[in-house]
Amino acid sequence: MDFIFSLFGRFHPVLVHLPIGFLILGSILVFYAKKEDSGIIPAIKISFFWGTIAALFSVVSGFLLYLREGYSFDTVSKHLVLGVLTTLFSFGFYLYLKDKVMCIDSKVRGISIGLVLLLMLTGHLGGELTHGSDYFTEVLPEEFQEFLGISNASELPMISLDEEHWGEAIFYQDVIHPILSQNCNSCHNEKNKKGELVLNSPEWMAKGGKNGKVLDSKVPLNSTLLARMLLPHDDKEHMPPKDKRQPSKQEIILIQKWIETGASFEVSLAKAGVEEEMINMYFPSERDIFYPKSELKQLAKDVLVGFKRSGLLVEPISQESPLLKISTINFPQDQKLNLDDFRSIALHIADLDISGTDLDDSLWNDLVLFENLTVLKVNQVDIEGQGIESLHHLKNLKRLYLNNSSLQLSNLLALAGHSSLESIFFYATPASKAITSDEIVRFLARLEYGGYELPVLSSDSVVY
Repeated sequence: MDFIFSLFGRFHPVLVHLPIGFLILGSILVFYAKKEDSGIIPAIKISFFWGTIAALFSVVSGFLLYLREGYSFDTVSKHLVLGVLTTLFSFGFYLYLKDKVMCIDSKVRGISIGLVLLLMLTGHLGGELTHGSDYFTEVLPEEFQEFLGISNASELPMISLDEEHWGEAIFYQDVIHPILSQNCNSCHNEKNKKGELVLNSPEWMAKGGKNGKVLDSKVPLNSTLLARMLLPHDDKEHMPPKDKRQPSKQEIILIQKWIETGASFEVSLAKAGVEEEMINMYFPSERDIFYPKSELKQLAKDVLVGFKRSGLLVEPISQESPLLKISTINFPQDQKLNLDDFRSIALHIADLDISGTDLDDSLWNDLVLFENLTVLKVNQVDIEGQGIESLHHLKNLKRLYLNNSSLQLSNLLALAGHSSLESIFFYATPASKAITSDEIVRFLARLEYGGYELPVLSSDSVVY
């Protein structure tokens, strides 16, 4: 029969609503009643009587829950002590009403306010035990959290890899853990175990949640951790919730790669077969040198809110620079992008990825205003390159990506004398199939267009 005590303890989250209801009702009646109106006093007394009884049951069930569910006293002490005080205060107030009160005066109202405040504080501490200390604040915009001084974004680990030794970095610790901390930690930590799932340590991740394990290296797409991120944002099963920070497509690709390679917590990036192109965006040392230095002032955060809400990824190229990286990697496919909307921040954009958007060759004239543009990605866009010579106005442009487009060779040749371009990438385009060696030597930039062939080794013909 010992299980009865454990079962009664688990009713605590249900029982606590009863004293809240009765005591709030009694307090409302106290302020509703007029001083000479004694007819409502019996109802007030009944409310506080049953509020006291319900509070007593809540304290007993809470105490049993503390004893039998492994909570430490330090964790529950404040909530437990205040719960007992609330019960005693309620009982004393009931006795005072029963024996001495014939009318509602300022003294009764004052005691009632004190009881409500004590009840709210007790409930708040109980809510923190259940939902975490940041239950209310975590849904606030990051800018507002910073204004209130409660943001922990700066404390979360960030991906930062050394350009020369990135292969030695541990896949989980240096890449996956920061991604999960930025996007999942607010709901799935040791204090706030939503779905009984914790994602901030290897031990908890391997354990999974109430619905089982979240990692499946044999069939990665069956991994709950990955599958929920791939669902449409408006799907109720999508994680993280749509009102929270969303991992970028590149971050999701890295998570999938990690699971495919066994979801090991010890394997390095090199041993996991990660290619440099997948992680070179996390080389901070290159960014400071690669991009132009600018005297521009940092943009106010509220200026960028509208761009972020539209689905664009907007982030600084470094902590010190006012220049921005903007990507359509998470941009809704059915939403049209208008480069004219960037006019007010054009000078701040140094890295622009508009791949896969519904644009055409009119974009080249729109880009003239982007004077600090250093990297431009126009992959998988329906362009032929008409008007591409406008890019000669961009004196800081170093890398241009035109892969999987309808780029024509005649238009590409207009960039042959571009003074700052270092590399042009145009795989899988009509230009890549038509270009000749005579035309390649006309370019100051290095051209990358595929068609590479490896030399045949003698070992390739050996049959094992």
